[in-house]
Formats: sequence, structure tokens, C-alpha cells
Amino acid sequence: MGFFDKVKGQIKNAVQQPQPQQPQQAAPQQHYHQPEPEPEVDQTEEPEFDLAGFDVVNDEESFFNAVLHMESEGQFGGTDESRAEICARFGIRDRSHWHLVKESNYAMLVRKWGSGNEVSQRELNWRQGQMQQAMMGNVAQMQKQGGFEPVEGVSLETWAAMNASIVSGANPEDLLRGQGIDRAKWERVSGEWNARMARDTTFAIAQIYGNAFQAASQGKYSAYAKEANAARAANRDLAMELPLSYEQFYDMMLEQKYAGQKGADPVATLKKQGLSVVDWTDLSAFMGYYFNRTAQRFWPQYQEIHQRLDAKWAAQNPGVDVDIQF
Repeated sequence: MGFFDKVKGQIKNAVQQPQPQQPQQAAPQQHYHQPEPEPEVDQTEEPEFDLAGFDVVNDEESFFNAVLHMESEGQFGGTDESRAEICARFGIRDRSHWHLVKESNYAMLVRKWGSGNEVSQRELNWRQGQMQQAMMGNVAQMQKQGGFEPVEGVSLETWAAMNASIVSGANPEDLLRGQGIDRAKWERVSGEWNARMARDTTFAIAQIYGNAFQAASQGKYSAYAKEANAARAANRDLAMELPLSYEQFYDMMLEQKYAGQKGADPVATLKKQGLSVVDWTDLSAFMGYYFNRTAQRFWPQYQEIHQRLDAKWAAQNPGVDVDIQF
């Protein structure tokens, strides 16, 4: 799946040819059989299993890092320099040798973890951790540059918390009055924070805003959202049990998508499901993280759920197309 390649093995069977029996004689003669020549072996042929300098049984992260750099480019991928360093460090001769080494190491990981799906999940989880580290680096850089400086005394966290309260149903006027902020100032503060967020191509501001928004949440799934944020920061699995099954969550997503495509009020659809906007935001944060941490591992089960529920909702809504994304 994706970045998983199965190693190909080759089996050689030696076949013994039965020797014809000699007729009995008073003095049996000794017969010499010329041995068949050994098949010629091309000494330059690549071996069919080569781990190079990797030790994936004890250090799979070094291998995952090599795959990331050797197989991709861009913000989280490799460069000519990083690929050259990896080849030198692990004894990779050329691109052809790398493919053999990659397949061999994946085969060792499958032997260790029991399935290709599990190996793919571990690699995906590692990559998510790398992205999280990069995001935290972006946040630190933004802090140095002053991108988080308060706007007219209102910090990003305060602005996020106030928005969370408004979405949860708080009266905006009462909320602003309690903070000593008039309507004109609120509009200026919101405009500046929204502008900063739009200009920030690293998404550092959006990251901090999202965390602060969910930290201030008082919805029924607020504890789940906080757990998802903590797990993401530590790149670990969730420590809380699911509040509902993945199938139930996906079914709710489809109901909202189809209702929206037909022009229904999204808030009314959520209310029908017994949820507020904040409830759904918090629940989605938790279930979305759970899906990402298990998508490769449980993909056959998820695929069956998707196909079955997609067919159910499509049959109930002929001619309406939806697109589900995580």
C-alpha cells in the first residue's frame, strides 16, 4: 500500500535423476558417470536480499527517514544532498540497489510486525510525527518573528477562546462587555488575526488558534478534543476509548454531507443528530485523529464500511454526489 513493496523470493529445487540399474554379472563392472556441469553463475548479478547498513528490527525510524528522503521531495522530502548522505551512510550504490534494499527491509519489517498493513501504519505514524515536529518549529519561528503579538491587547488564545464561547451559544454583546471590548475594537481585532492567519503559509497561527479554541470548549466532547491534541503533540495513540464506533461516525458524516448538498441548514442537521457546532468540531478532532492513526492497519474494515454506507446513502439520495475527506 502506498510505500509498501513486497519482496520477491526465488526457490531453487535440486532434482536427483535415478541412475539405471546395471544387469547382474558374475563380476560387476565399475561404471564412471561424468558429473553434469554446474550451472554458470553470473558473479555480477545482484543478490536477492540486501539490508545494506540498516537495522530495521531495532531502528525502523532510520529506514523510514531514508524512504522519505529517497522517494519524495518538497517540504518534508529529500534533497540531492540528503539522498547522497543517506547513500554514503548506509552503503547504497545506486538507484537499482536502493530498490532492492528498500524491498528487503520492508520484508524484514513485515516479518517483525506480522503484516504489510501494520508496517504501513507505523511508517505513516512516524511521518505524522515528523510533520508535527516541523509544525512546532514553525510555531517557534513565528514567535521569534513576533507573529503572535497581541492585537490591541487581545492575544491569539483569548481571541480563540472568545470565538469558542460565541460558537457555543454565548451572547456576543455580554461576552465583549465582560472583556471590556466594544464592537468596533472586536471587529478590528478579528480582522487583524484573520489577516495574519491568511498570510501565514506555515499554518502556525492556525495551529495555535485551533488548540486554544478546543482548549476553551465546554461541549460534550471537549475532553476528547483535548486528548486528541495531546496525543498529536506527543505523536502517540489515543488513551481514551471511542465515544462511538467509527461506523456511526462515518454515517453521521454522510448524513451531514447529503443534507448540505440538498441545501439543508447544517446547524439544523447537527441538532437533529443531538450535536452543536462545537460538539461536532470536538468529536471530529478526536475521530479524525483516530482514523489517521489506524487507517492503514484497519483499512479492509474501513473500506467495507465506506462502501456499504456510501451505497446506502447514494440509494436514498439519487443524483446527489458527495465527497468525504479526512
